[in-house]
Amino acid sequence: PDRAADRFGSLQEVRAAAEREYILKKLEETHGNITRTAELLGLERSNLYRKMKTLGIAPKEQL
Repeated sequence: PDRAADRFGSLQEVRAAAEREYILKKLEETHGNITRTAELLGLERSNLYRKMKTLGIAPKEQL
């Protein structure tokens, strides 16, 4: 058995957790400004909204 996988989860789970944390950090830095956050992340605003939904981040959660 792979102890690292047991401890950290699958690559997909680790990636999702890291993305969620990073997006929340950027949202905090921009005081919840979705447009500015998308620019900082190099995403279209619609793609950021889609990613937030996938990761379970509500638009107001970061405030």
